[in-house]
Amino acid sequence: MYKKNNIIIYIYMFTRKRTRKTKHKFKRLVENNYFYPKNTDYMLKHSNNLDFKDIITKSLSSFSSQVTIYKDNKLVFNLQNKKDSKLIETLSITKSFCSLAIMFLIQDKKINDENDLVSKYIKSWGYGKKKDITIKHILTHTSGLDNYWNFDEFMWPNGSYDDYMKKQQPTPNATDISLVVDKVDKIGSKFRYNDVATQLIPTLVKTITNLDISKYLEIKLFKPLNIQYYWNKDDYGHGYGPNGLFINSNDLCKVGLLILNNGKYNKKLILQPALIDKMVHSYVDKKKIITDDMWKNSKMTGYGLMWWRHKHLIIAQGYLGQILIIDKKNNLVASRLLESKWDNTDFVKETEQDKIYFNEFRTLLSKLHTKSRKKTRKRRIFFK
Repeated sequence: MYKKNNIIIYIYMFTRKRTRKTKHKFKRLVENNYFYPKNTDYMLKHSNNLDFKDIITKSLSSFSSQVTIYKDNKLVFNLQNKKDSKLIETLSITKSFCSLAIMFLIQDKKINDENDLVSKYIKSWGYGKKKDITIKHILTHTSGLDNYWNFDEFMWPNGSYDDYMKKQQPTPNATDISLVVDKVDKIGSKFRYNDVATQLIPTLVKTITNLDISKYLEIKLFKPLNIQYYWNKDDYGHGYGPNGLFINSNDLCKVGLLILNNGKYNKKLILQPALIDKMVHSYVDKKKIITDDMWKNSKMTGYGLMWWRHKHLIIAQGYLGQILIIDKKNNLVASRLLESKWDNTDFVKETEQDKIYFNEFRTLLSKLHTKSRKKTRKRRIFFK
């Protein structure tokens, strides 16, 4: 009887142990909550032959985490908040990197071009209303797919950030969501900015290469340009497309330099010039852009393959004023990033005002001028 009880107790303890071990806890991103920043939190280096006074003032007053500027392929300005994370989420700038992934697929001859049908690779789309949608339709937000977007529902279990942070339930499967989105409009008829449809690009990259989009771009782009990055994924290992890329402003500018120099970085060809031109060419004009309620007040003059155009400027941009600007006319590349701090009530309040978005950045760059040689000749410095 004693032995039997021992065996029963042992089996009970063993099964309890196993249950505890198999209880899965998911990894979670934890935000830095430090806000408001002080001027003493910032580290600044800049060339003395350009007047950065207004850019410095506005960078600080908009609470920017990082601001970097290159002129004539040389680093001339770098502002960093030391209290903020080194890698900042770029939000919708991620979409422009999705476009780069498609350009590399074309260069690698893994797809013919952007006019390939999605259904050529996603076989479930070969029957029904979505069979004639091309990759280009996805990249230009003209696919006719339903553009319903709820960030919480897309990112968190049960649409709840609290449930996300409990680490007990998996996030929604981003790939599954991208595959079941419905077609609601005529293909090519409207510009409707579409976050969910963007998720189809990482799905395509994985289907074609058997690599997550982050790994594919690591091989093709991040390693060749010596870029540090983090790419957020769902709990099933799928890299996000509408958002998710974390990077620093200097490394973001490296991608700008690649575009500025027609696909070359440090004189080495990374992406064919014809593919750079194809990617940033404007396919959607302003008249069509402003028919989308989300962009009815937009000052952008065109939209390429997930790259914006403002006259001669090439732009990748995201919420909170995240931006990469390439100005080929003036041989200039600039980026500005702001770290998200949604758990801080002061930060949330500031997002309801204009100041935090640093909307003047593009205009201030256009006014950037050389100081008088008399005053700066001896102090002309470029730094690396």
